[in-house]
Amino acid sequence: MWKEIEKYYQTLKYLKKSQFFYLLRNRMERNKKAVTMMRAPEVRKLHLWSRGLDEHPQYLKRFDLQEILEGRVTLLYESGEPGGKNWAVPDKSHLWNFNLHYLEFLIPLAAAYRCENEERYYECFRTYCRRWIEDNAEGTGDGWHPYTISLRLTNLWICMDGLGEILQKDQGFFQELNNSMYAQYCHLQKRLELHLLGNHYFENLKAVLLGAGYFQESLVYQNYKKKFVHEIREQILPDGVHYERSMMYHKIILEDFMRVAKALKSWNRENRKTKGNTGLETIMQRMADAVCSLEEGMGRTPLFNDSGDNVARPLECLQEALQEEFQIVPRRRQSFPCAGYYCLRGEGWKLVFDAGEIAPDYMPGHGHCDGLSFELSRKGRPLFVNAGTGLYQGNLRSYFRSTAAHNTVVIDGEEQSECWGEHRVGRRMTAAEGECGNGWVQGSLTTCSGKQQKRRLELKEGRLQIWDLAPGSATGYFHLAPEYQYKRYESDVLVLDRAGQEICRIKTEPGDRMKIHRKGDGYVYAPEFGKMEPIQVLEIVWDGKETGHMIQIQFG
Repeated sequence: MWKEIEKYYQTLKYLKKSQFFYLLRNRMERNKKAVTMMRAPEVRKLHLWSRGLDEHPQYLKRFDLQEILEGRVTLLYESGEPGGKNWAVPDKSHLWNFNLHYLEFLIPLAAAYRCENEERYYECFRTYCRRWIEDNAEGTGDGWHPYTISLRLTNLWICMDGLGEILQKDQGFFQELNNSMYAQYCHLQKRLELHLLGNHYFENLKAVLLGAGYFQESLVYQNYKKKFVHEIREQILPDGVHYERSMMYHKIILEDFMRVAKALKSWNRENRKTKGNTGLETIMQRMADAVCSLEEGMGRTPLFNDSGDNVARPLECLQEALQEEFQIVPRRRQSFPCAGYYCLRGEGWKLVFDAGEIAPDYMPGHGHCDGLSFELSRKGRPLFVNAGTGLYQGNLRSYFRSTAAHNTVVIDGEEQSECWGEHRVGRRMTAAEGECGNGWVQGSLTTCSGKQQKRRLELKEGRLQIWDLAPGSATGYFHLAPEYQYKRYESDVLVLDRAGQEICRIKTEPGDRMKIHRKGDGYVYAPEFGKMEPIQVLEIVWDGKETGHMIQIQFG
């Protein structure tokens, strides 16, 4: 009992005082029904469609257009039929149900209509919208959660802009849709996620800001513009990385900036303001520098904290839209000290190292025990990987957030931070620091139990040297991407590709104990949400030394 009390205390003590108030209010009001239809005021056009973001093949390949036309939707590797009361599909995960209510799967319909000019795509869009309005008319359920409203409104405005005149001419449906969206927009203002803050609150602000412009409510617009600017200063670190330190959420927030900047530019033109720069371009430049520097050459979104490839827009889409819409070209950098991310590059090799805090103190829900972990890619394809995320609900959630799921060191069998539940953190690591130089990176942290851990990586002359200083019994983990396998060879461990070609070999110190894990629930890899593959994991155990411990990876 006392351990449980301590865990809750350690979790709650980091929250802002305001979060306690809004947590209580949220509990008291969560069962109140929303007003689901209101007469919308006169609207003005909202320019959000972006060819790079919404018509790019790398994005559209996520969706099966024919399946959507037939009334079935696949999201996060789960398929189901939207419909029924509150669109609740009990045999699907909660995350899938949430994603269903975003209505993002309508964007491919708008893209297909723009490409082929066939009315069946518009008619399918209209059918889904009317079905959602009718089935969610009770004003309860996931569809009226503030986060799903925030994403759904934005996705609907994107589609409306993409569809253009055919929607404008369909006056009856256009008014019906606007009436529903206005009710959602008004309900959202009463349910801002001030108890959570972080990316959820940012999505709330973005949606209300766009809605205030769309529904021409100037007082609401000015109020939320101030809140939006304040949250930018709070959530975007000086080095350009989003403060939750997840490249997936970083890309989502970067897209949000692009949508808002595009809308502001169009409104400036309407008001005959000549100012071309909205003030967001400087932030977008820094964010673009960060995501391109960290992701390019890795083969996918880096898997630090909650991340996966099939939620945010792909990097190629963001790069194309940034250049096309805002003339922003990313600048490559090696270090992002505020977030704690550092890069090393060699001939055909790219390494990303994490020496940052787990997350913002008051918003750690997407944090993992990945301190001093690294990912390494070869010729643009992942080689050594963190386990990823895969899901938010289920038995594997605790594993994906654990220290052992990352390429780092477990000391005395203890976690770096006390991650529990789906999105909670109690005691947590502190004093995370990092730095880098020509061919090296290093970092240090103090675990939640007070153990000081240090790591230095040097990439040079065809090898990676990993120096660890860890008191007590230390266990280092090395997770291989699915297309590679381990093989013992004398005192070394070889890394082979599928053809049996040696890629590299791992050399350890005398007395180290090694074990190769080839299967089991604890040895899976999730590069995308809903996609989990078995992988091989090398475990190396040694007794901590004051002089440090060295593992060497020699490249073939």
